[in-house]
Amino acid sequence: MKKHFITSIFLMPSIFCFLMSCNSSGNGNQGDGKTYTSNSGGNKSLPGSPYGYEMWTEGGNNNKLIWYGPDERGGAAFRAEWNNPNDFLGRVGYFWGNGGKYSTYGNLFCDFEYTRSGKGTGGPYYSYIGIYGWSRNPLVEYYIVEDWFGNNWQSDTTPITTNTTGGTVQGSFTVDGSVYQIIKSKRENKPSINGTATFEQYFSIRQTPRKSGTISITEHFKKWEELGMNLGNMYEAKFLVEAGGGVGWFDASFLTFRKE
Repeated sequence: MKKHFITSIFLMPSIFCFLMSCNSSGNGNQGDGKTYTSNSGGNKSLPGSPYGYEMWTEGGNNNKLIWYGPDERGGAAFRAEWNNPNDFLGRVGYFWGNGGKYSTYGNLFCDFEYTRSGKGTGGPYYSYIGIYGWSRNPLVEYYIVEDWFGNNWQSDTTPITTNTTGGTVQGSFTVDGSVYQIIKSKRENKPSINGTATFEQYFSIRQTPRKSGTISITEHFKKWEELGMNLGNMYEAKFLVEAGGGVGWFDASFLTFRKE
């Protein structure tokens, strides 16, 4: 959800993108997918797939999420477009509602490859690309950030810091070929899956941003737990694009989730 700027491997070769008819502007064949242009009002199932999607936008116009369909690009792939929103979130992945603890679902992984618009197209202050979700009891909003669009004071090739997320650094660890910095922040009286509430945010920030690879999702949950950052009953684990403004796009040439 909207941040307070300090005031809040499965690598796919480049030929895959060619075969799937996508290009550097992010245009591609929609296949049997669906286009969504308004707030979803919570999770909605995607037909013929194990996934759900959510789209939430505040302000702007012509914001959209295009899901490519269950048999295209790994099954979870989507394109997102936004036009000067105050905040835009588009995400696709696993949905459990008021589910069990994360250990209930085994080891979760996400394999991905995408292209996106350039620096500054995700707004002046914050943007996030990676794994996202919520838990209840405790109420937690979490991010595993692989990449972003940069902001007014940082390049999109450098990692996000607490100047963007707020909060404090709790530690770091290495997984999937990079160090991730772990941050805990607090949001007071802000929108959540339970309505307006006060809740904590957990972040794992990859220190070498990337646009393809495998995310070992459960390893982050385990590390957070070691640091006393506990998740409750899992609501979701989805691949997210969030933009706090700007005019831009994101297009996945491959996106899938798996459990082991």
